[in-house]
Amino acid sequence: MLNSIRRFFAGTPAQGNQAAHQIRQRQANIERFDVTAFAGEFDVNWLTPVISAPVWMSRAERLMMFSLAFCLRPQRYLEIGTFQGGSALLVGSALDALKSDGRMYLVDPEPKIAAENWQKIAHRAEMFKGYSPDILQTVAAKAGKPFDLVLIDGDHTYQGARRDATGVLPYVAPGGYILFHDSFFPDVRRAIDEFVDEHSAQVIDFGLLTREITVQASKDNPRVEWGGLRMLYVAG
Repeated sequence: MLNSIRRFFAGTPAQGNQAAHQIRQRQANIERFDVTAFAGEFDVNWLTPVISAPVWMSRAERLMMFSLAFCLRPQRYLEIGTFQGGSALLVGSALDALKSDGRMYLVDPEPKIAAENWQKIAHRAEMFKGYSPDILQTVAAKAGKPFDLVLIDGDHTYQGARRDATGVLPYVAPGGYILFHDSFFPDVRRAIDEFVDEHSAQVIDFGLLTREITVQASKDNPRVEWGGLRMLYVAG
C-alpha cells in the first residue's frame, strides 16, 4: 500500500496532469451530484439498517457502508457476496434517503435474503444467482454502464479474492471505488496487497476505513482476524 501511495505522489508530470484533470472533473460534477448546497433535515430512521440489518459487519463497518453510499451516491452499485442482504439494505437505505434513482446489482451463488428484506430494496435491486467473476459480464451488460461503487465480500480464500478483484476491475468506472470486506483476514489481505501492486498504474489504495476487528481461534491459529473495510480508487 505504501509503495502505491508513494508512486502516486511521486509520479511523472504526465501522471500529475492526469490526476489534476480528474480532480477538476470531480469538482465540476459537484453541481450535478449535490442535492443542496447546505445540509437539510435528515430522518434518522434511514439509519435503522445500521442496527437491524442481517450482516456480519461491526458497528463501524455498518455506519461506513451507509455513509459511503450516502456521500458517494452511486448510480450503479455492484455487490459480490450478498448472502442475507444486510449490506445491500444499508446501501439501499442510504440511496432511499437521497431519493436517488441509483441501481443495485447483487451477485451470490446462494442468496438467502428474507422476503421482508427483499421488499425494502426490490425497487432498485436486481439479484444475479451465480459465481463471480463468471457472471460479471452478464451483470455489467444489464447495468449498461460501468459500476461506480463495488463491494467485494464473497469467496474469502486467497484465490477467490484475487479472482473477484481481477474480474471486476474492467467493469469499474474511472473514478469509481472498490471496497473489500474482511480485509484483516490474512488470505484476503494478501490478495488485496498483490492486486494493488500488480495494478498500481490504475488503482490507488486508500487503505483501511475501519479498525474494529473480530478475532476467532482455529485449530491452526489461536488468533484469526476478521473484519475491516478497505477501499481502492480506480483512477482509469
